[in-house]
Amino acid sequence: MKLFDDSRPMLQLTVSQFSDRLRRWLERRPELARIGISGEISGWKPQPNGNVFFSLKDDRAILRCFVYWSDAKKLPAVRDGVAVVATGTIGIWEKSSEYQLRVVEIAPLGVGAIAAKVEALRKRLAAEGLFDLARKRLFARFPRRVALVSARGQGAGDFETTLREKSPNVAVTFVETRVQGEGAEIDIAEAIDRASRQDVDAVILLRGGGSYEDRYPFNTEPVVRAIVRSRHPVVTAIGHTGDRHLADEAADAVFKTPTAAAEYIAASWIEVGGRMLRQQALLGRAIEAVVVRSARELAADEQGLHVAVERKISYAARRVLELANRVERHNPRHRVAERATRLTAAQSKLDAARYRVFAARANTLALAQTRLLALNPRGPLERGYAIVTHAGRALRDAHEVTAGAQIEAQLFRGRLGARVERVGDE
Repeated sequence: MKLFDDSRPMLQLTVSQFSDRLRRWLERRPELARIGISGEISGWKPQPNGNVFFSLKDDRAILRCFVYWSDAKKLPAVRDGVAVVATGTIGIWEKSSEYQLRVVEIAPLGVGAIAAKVEALRKRLAAEGLFDLARKRLFARFPRRVALVSARGQGAGDFETTLREKSPNVAVTFVETRVQGEGAEIDIAEAIDRASRQDVDAVILLRGGGSYEDRYPFNTEPVVRAIVRSRHPVVTAIGHTGDRHLADEAADAVFKTPTAAAEYIAASWIEVGGRMLRQQALLGRAIEAVVVRSARELAADEQGLHVAVERKISYAARRVLELANRVERHNPRHRVAERATRLTAAQSKLDAARYRVFAARANTLALAQTRLLALNPRGPLERGYAIVTHAGRALRDAHEVTAGAQIEAQLFRGRLGARVERVGDE
């Protein structure tokens, strides 16, 4: 069977000519000049210039739609999943050879099929108590390890980059899974189960936005039940601020974006680090104040001693002059020599006394400085000791933890994470 009639001449056109003829043919069809098409809104995307792109879809087909900013201002508030009648004109987008509806009016018909299905599931799971606040679990104040359930590039990069910059001490175990497409809800639920078996403080379930259909797996029963049965608290960051998914309803904590989730996890560590720096600065200023005050007191004592010695020497000199004058008057040479010897001895005693006072003050200052330095918490660290903490608290007794516990050692420079192998009394 021949596909073409060889007896008729073949029409040969360029791509542009063909698109132009098809566009003009559509424009000449009066029934397509103004047409209303019903369907469910998908991928509603306002642009910076005010124009809007979206799609209309049903269970068999999808139609691309476009709204100019001047018409978009007049449209009612709609969102993905809402059934509407969009009125406009059919045209050709020649650059991509796609036909589309240039929309001028939208009339909502009610909740679309997908949204209605999600709402029915929400009511059924809520009746089971899966969304109750009473079953929500507390998130660890100082998480050391988290399991990240996501697909590569679906916001996971933003999460890991932010956490690495703000709190590099938190380890991330990546549990990769599909997050969209047919059957993705089963993969996500299995990934949550795998993450739940990990030795972590929390499970982070994230995506990174996307259309309503792309995010549909997060509105399914398998994902909700996997979140509920997780051994660890589950945090969601699906990345679409306009909707709240069933996964968000079941999760123990919800964030608008993957970056916001990472910043929350790092916040406690940042707060503790800032507090330690402030305390270290306060201690440094206190030590400096004590040293300065001691130095001032020593200087004042030295000045007072110098004045006292000078006063005694001056007094002794006057006495010598008086004696010398008296001797000259009585000419007792031997008594003058005796007085001179006694004066020399007295001056030597004064010099020795001044040296002893200076030495005693210097020793007192050195002892005070040594005691102050001994109180500096970084001193033992510089000599090779470490401050060992567990759950944010310093350990003083080995029996405060058990084998297998995660501990952290603060060294003079940096920190070490470790696991306790054994606990003993030695």
